[in-house]
Amino acid sequence: MIAVVQQLTIFDALPKKAAFVVGDTVEIVVNVEEKEVEDYYYLQDFVGLKGRVVKMIPGLQYEVQFKKKDRIGILRHEELKRSEWDE
Repeated sequence: MIAVVQQLTIFDALPKKAAFVVGDTVEIVVNVEEKEVEDYYYLQDFVGLKGRVVKMIPGLQYEVQFKKKDRIGILRHEELKRSEWDE
């Protein structure tokens, strides 16, 4: 008998969180340490805006469409929180 061995990725080792799904309304959480200056300034462009998840990316990342910016941001799970869409 031959055993099949599968290599795991780093993302397989992470604990599973409640993920967002396509269509969820989210807003930004600035949760960045001082050493991550580039992340901080990237997130600042989206602070106070609400968006919709348009695509899920492996590793608990998401493409989010921000209506007021007419722009898509690529964000990590911990940088987002659920929100209500105000039309």
